[in-house]
Amino acid sequence: MNNIPSESYKGNILIVDDTPNNLRLLSNMLEEQGYNVRCANSGAIALKAVVIEHPDIILLDINMPNINGYEVCEQLKLDANTAEIPIIFLSALSETIDKIKAFRVGGVDYITKPFQVEEVLARIENQLSLRRMQLELQRAKDQALKALKQEQELNRMKSEFVSMISHDFRNPLTSIQGFAGLLECGGNIPPPDIINRYIGKINTAVDQLLLLLDEVLIIGNMEVVKIQYKPVKINLKEFCQEIIDTLKCSLANQDQICFTCSDETTDAEMDSTLLQRILINLLSNAIKYSPPESKIYFDLEFQNQIVRFRIQDQGIGIPLENQSKLFEAFYRCDNVGNIKGTGLGLAIVKKCVEIHSGTISLVSQEQLGTTFTISLPRYPHQDCSMFNEYSSS
Repeated sequence: MNNIPSESYKGNILIVDDTPNNLRLLSNMLEEQGYNVRCANSGAIALKAVVIEHPDIILLDINMPNINGYEVCEQLKLDANTAEIPIIFLSALSETIDKIKAFRVGGVDYITKPFQVEEVLARIENQLSLRRMQLELQRAKDQALKALKQEQELNRMKSEFVSMISHDFRNPLTSIQGFAGLLECGGNIPPPDIINRYIGKINTAVDQLLLLLDEVLIIGNMEVVKIQYKPVKINLKEFCQEIIDTLKCSLANQDQICFTCSDETTDAEMDSTLLQRILINLLSNAIKYSPPESKIYFDLEFQNQIVRFRIQDQGIGIPLENQSKLFEAFYRCDNVGNIKGTGLGLAIVKKCVEIHSGTISLVSQEQLGTTFTISLPRYPHQDCSMFNEYSSS
């Protein structure tokens, strides 16, 4: 059935009557009042007309050959698509109308012939007003249910996040506690190289905690304050290489990341902290969701004062139905299985890209891998959206 968009919309009315004079009289009367009117001179034609376009209300004559008004009404009420259309029955004053049957089969009102203009308009407007209220109530109900479902989903994701975050915090804390305990050796002082190794392990665990804490704080700041943007001059080729060298410490295959940059001049002005978060998150995800023996291709390109960072993996890929929600905080794809994660990384990436006035896009297929493309202005205050190859999330 057509939704009634506003009070200014008068309504779409279907008149069903086998008497041409009645059709003519009613249609002229209603069209003068601004209604859209269609006519049908039999029950069979009326049923076809309703299928073609659902009216807002039907004026239905009772006594018609072959299929009478009661039967038409019953058929319409049996179909879920037409059951809610209000039906007002028409009956001549000289005819006996079975009012109980009219309401039992689904009619909402009835009008007797000959027609009184004021009565017809009043009954139609009353039913359309009721229908508008029903539609508004249904819309409100749908919105409330949608909001409730979103709230339940958010609570579920937050619960999972708390579980994951506690796990991610517990591991480095356990490591710190363990190595600190080894340093509490009483009278037996470990050799200097052992002490330095323990201290290095503790520092690595602290760095993991600080990185995780930073991610949580960034997500919090997204909701409260604007993250500071502080562009500085960077040699992007050297910057990318340093990030790769840092990540190699955790790689079994030291040559897993294949970095290419064809340009000789690679200077730019960007926020080094935010750019680091973008690249580390994307490269870490590529490593985490790919087989250890597979290659990850990291390309740095320059075009028309736009810098593109392209990271391509050969991992599990992202299901198509998950891609629209990929950059939401706490969201994780259906196919990640037991791979640990907080669901914060890509939300942080998108925010950092937007702060640079850049764009992020992806191409992915399950079991074949994912390619993320980040396009950023080489210098502040340049628009790079025109160079984006794919639509963002």
